[in-house]
Amino acid sequence: MLADPAFEEQTVPFVIQVGEGGAFLGIDGERPRPPKKGEARVERKLSIPQPHGNTASQGFARYFADTVARVLPVVFDPKNAEKEARSRKTFWGQIDRATDATDDPALRAVQAFGRRLAEESFAGEVRTAAGAKEATGAERVTFAFHPDGGPTILDRLTVKQWYTGFFRTFTDAKQTDGPVGFCTITGRTGPLPTTHAMALTGVPGGLPTRVKIVSFDKPAFRHYGLDGAANAAVGYAAAVGYAADDGYARGFQWLRNQRDHNFVVGGTLFLFWTRIEADLGDVNQLGQPDADQVKKLLAGVAGGKDAHAAEGANDFYLLAVSGNSARAVVRDYLERPLGEVRANIRRWFADLRIADTSKEYQGRANAAFPLWVLATATALEADRVAPDTHTRLVHAALTGGPVPDSILAACVTRLRAEGQDGFRPARMALVKLCLNRQGVPVAETLQPDAVHPAYACGRLTEVFAQIQYAALGDVNATVVDKFYGTFSATPAMVFGRLVANAQNHLRKLRGEDDAAYVALERRLAEILSQLPPALPPSSILPPRAGAFCPWVLPREGETV
Repeated sequence: MLADPAFEEQTVPFVIQVGEGGAFLGIDGERPRPPKKGEARVERKLSIPQPHGNTASQGFARYFADTVARVLPVVFDPKNAEKEARSRKTFWGQIDRATDATDDPALRAVQAFGRRLAEESFAGEVRTAAGAKEATGAERVTFAFHPDGGPTILDRLTVKQWYTGFFRTFTDAKQTDGPVGFCTITGRTGPLPTTHAMALTGVPGGLPTRVKIVSFDKPAFRHYGLDGAANAAVGYAAAVGYAADDGYARGFQWLRNQRDHNFVVGGTLFLFWTRIEADLGDVNQLGQPDADQVKKLLAGVAGGKDAHAAEGANDFYLLAVSGNSARAVVRDYLERPLGEVRANIRRWFADLRIADTSKEYQGRANAAFPLWVLATATALEADRVAPDTHTRLVHAALTGGPVPDSILAACVTRLRAEGQDGFRPARMALVKLCLNRQGVPVAETLQPDAVHPAYACGRLTEVFAQIQYAALGDVNATVVDKFYGTFSATPAMVFGRLVANAQNHLRKLRGEDDAAYVALERRLAEILSQLPPALPPSSILPPRAGAFCPWVLPREGETV
């Protein structure tokens, strides 16, 4: 975060080697290509000058490093030749300006190289070298002074110091031209920039180059007569990052580059930090939990470093953001005391804890369900998950609040659609969490003594399936596949039919497998005894529109 705000790290594939007097010694580097399977992407990253103006303006060029088409007299597309020539004139004019100001020997060599490009034979040699590199014109290129033995001109202290001063003077000059207002980040009144040069990288869904969280490109966005980004009310210190303040984009990028301060789930980037430095390993467990670490959390022991002594007074912050082409979209923002957040994370995993029937757990309790797995439990496939599901789950985990009814309804809808195959551990854990947070206590394992009619109906569904399997073996569609949706919504409509089918299957079992017959009949009778007396169909009212209400038969004296 202490890096010079006048520079930013970007990919620069090509470096032109120049000698004394502007001698052309070749072009180093290769045109970037997609890596083959199993290979890591290799890119040359250099700290290049921030743009000192609007990059889309006619004739714009960066200092010291820009695209091949803006630096060398090579025509890649005839229709862009005139525009690129204007930018190329700007680039070499800027080299002259920096060279005259610094009298740096490396810049003098680059300046001489640029002037020799007016010679057709020399320019032809350079074009041939660029063609051999298969350059497309869009790749960035800079220069290296051969006597330096490798570093580019961007690494020379004289060059860096000069551009830092130039960029700051350029930025300060703009402050006198812009409006004055209240900065919503620093809380101070002062000049407001009309453009924010710094942009964000690594935002899911955004352009691979970078996106902006503050932008202005239409007069309709004007507010109280303010132009451009001044509508966002962010002062120069917070937008650019000079003096004692750091620009918000620099803080964003620092968090994005720290593995323990962010995770990405479902196309949304979650950044989190604290006012006082603290270990945030438990927050990372939400994105990709580790079973052992979750056990420690449930036991009240935080993994990693010891908690800060002033944790009770520390503040936790979270920003959820995704990309939409060249713009960033803020999905959620949260501020909470750190101690409260830690307690809510422990409660999150406690509410998720449920008997896991997977091969790994074989019925043992599990709470380590990643957010993306929980979100996928609400849909048929991961790419069909509602866009705000991941954000709402993270919000509920950190605040301890309820999960929206839409998530519970989505889980139940999938159960009705998928039948017996829909009872996945992650989905059942999410249903359990939703119900617990709506005041309906649900245990992590089976409760044989539970007498709630809805619970008894759920147990009956499983017993009906066991009886069917014992009598018929594997079938194409089980009783759960056929009747779960109806039985969970309006049990009175199919209750008699399910019991009659079970009795028929039991009669088939009698004499074939007496032990199974006795055990299953006893289990069926035990659960049926927990149900209240049946009511006539006319007393069953339809559920309220939009409400999640698994139907249960009321007790005597109760109304539906």
